[in-house]
Amino acid sequence: MKRVPRTSRDYQAAERRDQILQGSKEMFAEHGFHGTSMRMINKHVGITDGLLYHYFPGGKQEILETIFNEAQEARVAVLDKLIASIGPDLPLETALTQFLFGMFKTLTGDREFIKIMFRDSESILSDNKNFMLEIIQQRHKSLTAVLEKRAASGEIHMMDFGLAAHQILSVGLVSVLCEVSFINLIGTKDETETYIRNMVAFTVAQWRK
Repeated sequence: MKRVPRTSRDYQAAERRDQILQGSKEMFAEHGFHGTSMRMINKHVGITDGLLYHYFPGGKQEILETIFNEAQEARVAVLDKLIASIGPDLPLETALTQFLFGMFKTLTGDREFIKIMFRDSESILSDNKNFMLEIIQQRHKSLTAVLEKRAASGEIHMMDFGLAAHQILSVGLVSVLCEVSFINLIGTKDETETYIRNMVAFTVAQWRK
C-alpha cells in the first residue's frame, strides 16, 4: 500500500498534539492529575477548550493515558536496544556497565513523568500500568540469555544465570531509586557512575572465579 505524503497541516497537527502532551505533563507533575483542570492546561499551552478536545476527546484522562503509553513504548524500545548492544565484541564488564548507564539514563531522564508515576499512578487506567515491573521482567529474560551465551564461550563460569541477571538489574534499580527518591545512598551523578562501574567489576570478577 502506497504511503500518502504528509502535508504541512499534518506536521502542524502532530506538533500541536505534542505541545498539548508536554504542557499537560508539566501541569500534572506540578499540580497533580486531580489538581490540574482542563482550563489550566488550556492556559498553559495557549489553546482553546475546543481545540484540546479535538485532539483528545476523552479530556485529561485520555491525555494521562497517552502520556503513560507513549513513555512506556519509548522506554521499552531503548532498553531493548541496550540489551541487544551486549554483544560478543565487547568484554562483558564493559558491556554490562554501558547497559546499566543506559538503563539509568532511560529510567531517570524524564523527571516530570517520574513525578506523575509516583503521585498519580492510581489514576492510570491502562492495563499496562505495571509497566516498570514488566519491563524489568522482560529484560531479565534477555539478560539471562546473554549471560548463558557468555558462559558457553568460556568468559564466565556456569551458574544460576537468572540470579546473575537479577544481580545486574538490581544495581541499575538501586541507582534509579536513589536518583528519584529522597533516600540517596549513592550521591551525585558522578558517584552513581562510579557505583555502577565498581559493582559490575566486582560482580563479573566473582563470575570468573
